[in-house]
Amino acid sequence: MSSLSPEQALVLTAIERFLADPDLMAEEGGGADGDADGDVLEAIALALTAVLPPESIEQAITSLLASHGAELDEEIQLVLEALLGAIERDDSDLEAEADSGPDLDPDSGPDAGESALQRALAGQAAALEANALDGNCLLVWDEQQSPPLQELEILDLLDEYPCRGAGARWGPEDFVVLLEAKSRLWQQTMAALEIFAERPESRPNAATMLALVPPDLERPIELMEVLVPLTGLAWTADEGGPVQEPQA
Repeated sequence: MSSLSPEQALVLTAIERFLADPDLMAEEGGGADGDADGDVLEAIALALTAVLPPESIEQAITSLLASHGAELDEEIQLVLEALLGAIERDDSDLEAEADSGPDLDPDSGPDAGESALQRALAGQAAALEANALDGNCLLVWDEQQSPPLQELEILDLLDEYPCRGAGARWGPEDFVVLLEAKSRLWQQTMAALEIFAERPESRPNAATMLALVPPDLERPIELMEVLVPLTGLAWTADEGGPVQEPQA
């Protein structure tokens, strides 16, 4: 196949990986119930949107079908066409939502706490980007600490928030999920970093994990995935230092 752009290569790689290894579907949030083809399609879309904005994915798929369609396997062509259709439907749904009804107050209703956290994290974009590039440090949001956003090494995190014993607010299985998700998102961020280095205008996303510690001591620690646009500032500020790969 003739030369591909980084975005095109990333799209094809994601499709080929998921078609070759269906177990990846569970890692990306696909369920075991329902339509299997739909689950695979959703899992591929989730993986791609973690590192690329939808418009870049749509452009890459369109150019792949137009310029390389004859060189692609029929199965991959079908997946590309289905992904393109799903992206176009999502865009139409968003436009319809924007045109209908009055805006809701983000500070009221059941999602008010989540909206407040998102606004707080928006002011920490540089720290989030730097953490996405560091495979060995984990982020914690704890309003009982000052500042609430803390970056801790693995052992320090377990010392501060033990997952065993009296008062533990999460279990060893939750900690394993956090480490696995952090490693997966770090790999996705490295792929996005290559795209950004070649095409800064593509504005791919970095991704990292956040352990959220609720103020209510009766509530368990929650895990959430955080997307942050790559700007390049996080690594150009320390050009001499290598990107930290997750340790086994």
